[in-house]
Amino acid sequence: MKKLIAFAAIALSMTCALQAQEVKEQDPAAHQARVFPIPVEHLYFHSEILGVDKNFSVMLPRSYKNSPDRRYPVVYMLHGAGENDWEWANIAVSMISEAITMITNDGTAAECIVVFPNANEAGHMGYFNQPDWKYEDYFFQELMPCIDKRYRTIPDKGHRAIGGLSMGGGGSFNYGMRHPELFSSVYAISAAVSASLFESSAESPAVLPATMNGGHYTPEQIEAAKSVYFVLDCGDDDFLFDANVATYQQMKKNKMNVQFRCYDGAHASYYWYDALRRALAYMTRHFSEQMP
Repeated sequence: MKKLIAFAAIALSMTCALQAQEVKEQDPAAHQARVFPIPVEHLYFHSEILGVDKNFSVMLPRSYKNSPDRRYPVVYMLHGAGENDWEWANIAVSMISEAITMITNDGTAAECIVVFPNANEAGHMGYFNQPDWKYEDYFFQELMPCIDKRYRTIPDKGHRAIGGLSMGGGGSFNYGMRHPELFSSVYAISAAVSASLFESSAESPAVLPATMNGGHYTPEQIEAAKSVYFVLDCGDDDFLFDANVATYQQMKKNKMNVQFRCYDGAHASYYWYDALRRALAYMTRHFSEQMP
């Protein structure tokens, strides 16, 4: 009986001690560096070419404000169909900012200025010139000069890269093919591409609408684009997988600098979120040797 009473007393004291405990959150700083989102600017200017006020967003390196003499490389990331500069890959701006901060904090990627254009407008969409939508002219004649004038960029091919997803993947791919003097690398994610664009128009018609391509590549364009490093990154369950594989094969046939990357995934935001980090790390490697 005495043993039973003693056991009960011990159990009661343990219960009281547990009830008195206060549960608190761990300090993540004790295990890893805290992530502080980088500055984001949401801007616009009136485009004389498009005849509208055109939005764009810019993510600046965390060191930008406190390093007034430092200049930075630039990465342009193009959104997909139905999205805009606020909704790249349907991923919240805060999540994109955090992802970029993490990979620059740990040294995976160099600090750079990241520009998110907007190729969506009421009644218009796409990165290529159409009769009443000269977006490609706007991009190269107005947006890029605006970025180089407003920010401390390193305005040359060796410190400029471009990427995108889906429709924007096709846009970045084609911009790299047709303007190779401006970009060191291209990272096209789940890209709307077509291998037939490497064939002469007499052999095969273009199979993508004007919002996704700008016509067949000439032999001169293919030769010039050999100075650009391309990556096609596409999930194995993506409906654009076959088109990406065929395009990669055409590029290898033409002895171009291209890699094909494939991971488990579909045409979806979770794949693009991971691919964004892969893209920035890859682009960094192609201008890091030229960094000050």
